[in-house]
Amino acid sequence: MAKAKTLSEVADNIVARQLNQKELANIERQEMSGINKKIHAFGGEAMVFDHISQGKTIDSVIKSLGISIGGFYKWVEKDEKRGELLARARTRGGRSLAEQTLEIADSATPQEAQVAKLRVDTRRWLASKQAPDEYGDKQQPLVNIDLGSMALDALRKRSVTFDEK
Repeated sequence: MAKAKTLSEVADNIVARQLNQKELANIERQEMSGINKKIHAFGGEAMVFDHISQGKTIDSVIKSLGISIGGFYKWVEKDEKRGELLARARTRGGRSLAEQTLEIADSATPQEAQVAKLRVDTRRWLASKQAPDEYGDKQQPLVNIDLGSMALDALRKRSVTFDEK
């Protein structure tokens, strides 16, 4: 059986929870402040999205910034506009990757053909994910309907019912 708590104990628990919430909010503010400082030192928000637009991965950008992936996405989610900017930057990055495939293929020597093919295929795949409207696989119909055989089946059923009458 649970021990009844005094009013003082309940109040102490409430105060402790409020302190924990304040501490967590303070830690998050400090983390965001650190991320903002690192992004500013990198060249600002525009520079972050510019690197992604050039086809750089988010992983390579956050390594350059010295922040975690979680911190990066928290920073993006703090401002709705950043989410839109990130989406546009990724689409542009897909276009950039697609253009890089041409440069890689054109500059490859016969000795580098296999490596160049792998680099091209990887960039092409990434482009299809980042800019699917332009470089994604076109969806084919999943169901084929043979109207000719359906019409014949319907006629056969009618002729059977006609013969029975």
